[in-house]
Amino acid sequence: MASIAPASVAAANDAAPAARAGVYRWYVVGVLSLAYAFSAIDARVLTLLVEPIKADLKLSDFQVSLLQGFAFALLYSLAAMPIGRFVDGTRRRTPLIVAGVLFWSAMTIACGFARSFGMLFLTRVGCGVGEATLSPTAYSIIADYFEKQRRALAISFYAIGYPIGGGLALIIGGALLEHFGRGGSLGLGFLGGLAPWQLVFVAVGLPGVIVAALIATIREPARRETAGLGDAGAIPVREGVRYVRDRWRLYLMLIGVTSLSGLLAIGTSLWYPTFLGRTYHLTPGQIGLYYGSLMLVCGTVGTLSGGWLSGFLIRRGRADGNLRIVLGTTAIKAAPLIVGPLMPSAGLALGCMAVATLVGQAAQGVILSAIQDVTPNRLRGQVTALTLLFVNLIGLGLGATTIAAITDFGFRDEGALRYAIAITGAVVLPVMFVMLATGMGRYRRALAEMERAQ
Repeated sequence: MASIAPASVAAANDAAPAARAGVYRWYVVGVLSLAYAFSAIDARVLTLLVEPIKADLKLSDFQVSLLQGFAFALLYSLAAMPIGRFVDGTRRRTPLIVAGVLFWSAMTIACGFARSFGMLFLTRVGCGVGEATLSPTAYSIIADYFEKQRRALAISFYAIGYPIGGGLALIIGGALLEHFGRGGSLGLGFLGGLAPWQLVFVAVGLPGVIVAALIATIREPARRETAGLGDAGAIPVREGVRYVRDRWRLYLMLIGVTSLSGLLAIGTSLWYPTFLGRTYHLTPGQIGLYYGSLMLVCGTVGTLSGGWLSGFLIRRGRADGNLRIVLGTTAIKAAPLIVGPLMPSAGLALGCMAVATLVGQAAQGVILSAIQDVTPNRLRGQVTALTLLFVNLIGLGLGATTIAAITDFGFRDEGALRYAIAITGAVVLPVMFVMLATGMGRYRRALAEMERAQ
């Protein structure tokens, strides 16, 4: 008994810190997800302000698409790689996010003072630069806090920040736009000369200071899963390039699918509110409430379901569970995405989008976890940055603009926006499915290689 008691006490003492560490790492995910939500609010609130901005600044759909997509993606994409390089080599990752949150919040507020297309374009570029600091750092930190079996769920918890923020951007943005439109104010007298849409930008940018303070509380985790690369610091650029180049088919498939998914998801979600207004004559308040609630609920449930299903499959021996989920959701969401914009009523169009969002969001955290699982620790920031570079160039840069170009230059009719959305889905989804189906074997071999390297 004497020999057993000390062991029992020691085990209990060890369990307490482990339990605290387990709780704390979910706190980290929660704070990072909150930051992601606010990044989505600041990025997506413009979606609901399209018509008043067009009226005030005399813009076309194509110019608005540049503000929603290309302007935001421009320097985001250029800044992503050096930021990823910094993340992989630094000993302290959180200060980078703190600086990024403060910068993109300031740029969002600056959007509210823009009085021309050029000024609004530049401030949107600034928002993109600030937000480029978040995800490469967040994925790197989360991957170090969680083992593979729980990583997809943790990343999915982080990823729900975006649909939550996107939904809140529409709900809050619609409510604020109507509030300011009725003569309401922020209680700051010097803002009295701003239009309602400008006040919305100022209002959603102000909470960034609180978010930055919360990010500053995150402790730095130990590095894990280095696969023998860069154990003592960042991998030399040449070695990192060689690692990705030797596996270019694998990364082309993973990054290509993620980018095309972004093109479809971002382009559709950016133009769907405008489509609902033009086709079914819903008010901004109605669009914000209905579509925002849809994104909030279906996006959250779908993302978390994908993360849970990933862990379920991996624990049962399906090492390729992450990519299986992406393949399945790509096939299932095709019909509602394509036929949704063609529905005869707003209720049916919203119903189709609810199904597509619920299914499609299940793949969001999962595909990014799949990339982390086949990438050594000291390359994760750079590979994530490379992924986000293409997601933003193709997704943000081309997603919104492709749909607008089909509308403006193909149909030459703003009322044909619904057909442009449907055509985009009908073209992109089959390409994604073929890439996934043909790349599954290569992904399995890469997982096995990582296991051997450990």
